[in-house]
Amino acid sequence: MSRSFEISLSPASTPELNISNLTSNLITYARDELTKNLVIFIGKIYYQDELKTIYPEAFREKTNPEASIALAIYQQKGIEGLQDLEGEFALVIFDRQKSSLIALRDPIGSYPLYWTFDKHTIRISSDLQHLARQKKAKINRDFLASFLMFPFAFVELPREETAFEGIQRLSPGSCGEFSPPNLVQKHWTCNWEEKIAPISHLTLAAAAQQFRQIFQRSISERCLEGKVASHLSGGMDSSSIVCLARESIGERKLLTLSLVYQMPSLVKETDYINLILQQKAAIEPYFLDGDQLLDFDWFSDRIPPHDEPYPGLFHLAMEKILVDRAAELGVNTILSGGGAELVLESNRYHLADLLHQGQWQETLQLARRWAKTKNESLWSILAELAIFPLLPAFLKPGIATFWRRGYGTWPKLSEFAIPPWIKADFAQEYQVYPKALATLGHIYRYPVELSFNRLGLQTAIGNWANWYLANPAGMRISQPFLDPRVICYCLGLPRQFREVPGMVKPLLQSALQGILPEAIRTRRFKANFNAVYWQGLSRRLTQLETMVEESAIEDLGIFDKTRLIEVLRQHSLGIGDVKSGSRISSSLAVIAWFDRLSQT
Repeated sequence: MSRSFEISLSPASTPELNISNLTSNLITYARDELTKNLVIFIGKIYYQDELKTIYPEAFREKTNPEASIALAIYQQKGIEGLQDLEGEFALVIFDRQKSSLIALRDPIGSYPLYWTFDKHTIRISSDLQHLARQKKAKINRDFLASFLMFPFAFVELPREETAFEGIQRLSPGSCGEFSPPNLVQKHWTCNWEEKIAPISHLTLAAAAQQFRQIFQRSISERCLEGKVASHLSGGMDSSSIVCLARESIGERKLLTLSLVYQMPSLVKETDYINLILQQKAAIEPYFLDGDQLLDFDWFSDRIPPHDEPYPGLFHLAMEKILVDRAAELGVNTILSGGGAELVLESNRYHLADLLHQGQWQETLQLARRWAKTKNESLWSILAELAIFPLLPAFLKPGIATFWRRGYGTWPKLSEFAIPPWIKADFAQEYQVYPKALATLGHIYRYPVELSFNRLGLQTAIGNWANWYLANPAGMRISQPFLDPRVICYCLGLPRQFREVPGMVKPLLQSALQGILPEAIRTRRFKANFNAVYWQGLSRRLTQLETMVEESAIEDLGIFDKTRLIEVLRQHSLGIGDVKSGSRISSSLAVIAWFDRLSQT
């Protein structure tokens, strides 16, 4: 069942509101009979006890739907008051007096909003494809070119253009005001660099204590009502959430959802899961057989409709089974450990900054420490983290790639080279290689460490499984590590609290001492899911080939199907690493999205 909404407004008219399921606890609606203002709200507002002290009028009723709170705050303080809202949400307000729509998304983009002007009417919706059908919008091939050349994991491409021409996205953390026939005013956009204030004069122990209080509060805000489940993998991130959530949930039981495996590379992860469950706590565990939930398992369960291509689609089976089981259990909220790496680990690119500043000795000293810790050569550390970031953008993909006008060769395919299955006419018309070079110049801009922090925040935006899997089932997936309070605190700390060679996530380790089992708290390595990837690709190879062959996507002129299938077959035999294979996965995701689009 879809849970989405659309609101449209024409000059000198009342807004037309279309909500597919107003009874959903995810979507609330409020209207003031005196001012005729209204608000449509999806998601949750956190830290409401603090809002009560500032806006007591917004909490006069015993039950306070999120929409009513937002409307009361807006009517008391206007657009400025909306900056006080914290949570995971998107909202649209109709201001009768101004005859305008005000739209806002939270800074981590938990829910999408899209907008378009169509025949002097502004339309804002949480459903991009619904707007595209109304507008009869064409697929934006320039967007697809950017999608295919963005080499990092992401949910929402960091640009306002969408996969359909003439339709824009509202950026996360942005507030925009829209007045027909075609007036757009941006009031603010979240600036993380302004929000993150440097924190100094703390010991690691003191910083860990403060972090635990902030993180505990982040989890508690997400456990206030309903039945709560938490993904438990046995890693430090998910285990930390489980241990702190069980302290926040009161007399209710916390459900845990765990994938368990018999395959050799992952079988021992169950032992770590059991260490958490053996602690005396009100936990109700559920185990799911992970051995059959391999990557690229798209064909036994239909791929859900989704607005834009999703590069992580190959993980669909794993994400879907957790949500499906939670829905069967009547869960309202699923807690996830997503985002922990962003806030708790350094990107180590300060080595490039030190080298840029001419501090050779300190660069070498730090590189030697990392080389020893990671059991790698000194040269490999220097090449990756110090020298490569400082190369001119056109040299980063390699001299040979430059001479081939941006094309890479399989299987040693640079992250920023054009895959050989992308047609030359498409690459030239949509400036595919210049897009890659522009991305390179942006993310490796000095200071490189800060640029990569910015990239991490951009790629952490959005929650695909929340919107397309949990939301239709009336649930939400929440990520406590990505609470803006947690983000700002952790990224404001000195680097050494997030970077200690040989110690994984030192801040989290210190904060959870005495709470996490020691075997989990101090573990240095966690099993990877390469076997799930390779076995899944091999098992579904024939169906993936058929999908490529039969797809009508050739009408867009993007892919050389024969070359893509040839490379896909080679990759299924282990040729090319997973990083190079991600370029294949992105191409398959575009094809799967296009085929699913043609079915609706």
